[in-house]
Amino acid sequence: MLRCSAGFLAAEELPPIRLSPYVPSAARKYEGVQYQIAEPWSWQMFPDGLLYPAYLAGQQESRLGGVWNHEDDLGWIWDITLGGRAPFVRCGTQSGLFPEGVQIDLEGSVHLRLDMEHAMDMDANDFRFGLPISFSNKIWQIRTGYYHVSSHLGDERMIRMTNANQYHGRNNYYREAVIFGYAYRFTPSTRVYAEADYAVKRGEFTEPWHFQFGAEYSPRYPARGGVGTPFAAVNLLLLEEHNFDGNITVQTGWQWRGNRNQLFRVGVQYFSGISDQYEYIHKREQKIGLGIWYDF
Repeated sequence: MLRCSAGFLAAEELPPIRLSPYVPSAARKYEGVQYQIAEPWSWQMFPDGLLYPAYLAGQQESRLGGVWNHEDDLGWIWDITLGGRAPFVRCGTQSGLFPEGVQIDLEGSVHLRLDMEHAMDMDANDFRFGLPISFSNKIWQIRTGYYHVSSHLGDERMIRMTNANQYHGRNNYYREAVIFGYAYRFTPSTRVYAEADYAVKRGEFTEPWHFQFGAEYSPRYPARGGVGTPFAAVNLLLLEEHNFDGNITVQTGWQWRGNRNQLFRVGVQYFSGISDQYEYIHKREQKIGLGIWYDF
C-alpha cells in the first residue's frame, strides 16, 4: 500500500509494484529536473506544481489571462479571467514538473467581458469557486471534485440598455457540479483529456451534463535564458442546454515555464460556438483574438 510520511520514505519502504515506471527521458537532460525510478512520497502543504494542470484552451479554467477578441456582431471585446488554481496539500513526490501522488487544490476566478466599443463597459461576468482533487502517476492523471459557477449581467450594460429603452433581462444561470476528468500523456509534452461535468443543483436554463475533450502540446521543461517554447491546444465543450452542441477553442503561440511549473503564454485564439459567457448561453459567437495567460 502507498504510504505518506512527514519525511521521505526510505527506499526499502517503497511499494514493490509502482503505479508507473515511466520516467520521461527527455526531462532527464534538463538541469534541475531530477528523477528516480521510484521517487519517495511524503506529505506536503502548499506543494510545487499541479498534478492535473489546467486545460490550456479551457475557457472555464481558473487562471490569470485576457484575450482581446473581435466578434462580427459585438465588435471588439476584452475577455478576462482573474483568478487561479493553487495546490493546497499533497501526498506524493516533491517534483514540481512531473509530480506523482494525490492532491487537493483550491480554485477561484471571475470570467468577465468588457465592451471595448462602449467605454469598456462590463457586459457580464461568471464567478467560479472549486475544490479539485487530483491523482497523477506521470503517464495519466485523474481529476474529480466540486465547483460552483454563477452568471451575472454587468451593471454598466444594464444602465446603457435601460437608457436606450432596450430589453436587458438576465439569465439566472448557475451550476453546483461534480466533475470527473481523465488525462493521458503520450509524451512528456503531449496530453489528451476528457471530462464529464454533472450539475447536481441548477438555475434557469441549466441542464445537468457538460462534456469536454481536448489535446495539448506544451513542453514541460523550464525556459532557459528566456527563450521559451511553442505550444498548441484545442478544446471542445458540449452542452446539454443545446442538445450537446457547444463550442471549440483553438490556441497557439509561445510559452515560458518556470521551475515550479508556472506557465506564462502569449498567442492567438480562435473561438466558435455557444458563448463562453453563461449570461449569453443562448447566443452563438465566432471570435479571434490575441491573448496572454498565466497559470500558477
